[in-house]
Amino acid sequence: MEEDFCFKCGTKLLFSLDSNTILSSECKKCGQGYAKEKGKTLIDSRKDWSFAIPLYAIIFEKEKVSHQKINQMASGYLEYDKRYIKVLIEDIDEELINPKRKLTAFHDMLGTEEIARDYLKRLSMEIKNRLEE
Repeated sequence: MEEDFCFKCGTKLLFSLDSNTILSSECKKCGQGYAKEKGKTLIDSRKDWSFAIPLYAIIFEKEKVSHQKINQMASGYLEYDKRYIKVLIEDIDEELINPKRKLTAFHDMLGTEEIARDYLKRLSMEIKNRLEE
């Protein structure tokens, strides 16, 4: 069986069974939470945040996400506490610079990995630009 390691600090993860198909783990070193289905890809499940939140909005997108939708999504995130926005942006930027997972696996998205990464990049940039205003 393939071993999984923490995306943040590289510590080997030990999983427990949450249900018949869902496994969960919390890194012993840094506390980062994770979940996965038996036999599937590891998903970062930061306690209140993960890539699943912004990616949920583009599950059915088969083409590059419109600028209008990016603006709409960015507006929604600006209502959150700035600490959470900072964590979200850091996580997105880290994933874009050092890819660690297949983004389209989160929700069995219909679009491509390229569409998902382009969306996150543009969303991150739009949120940053609005925070600077």
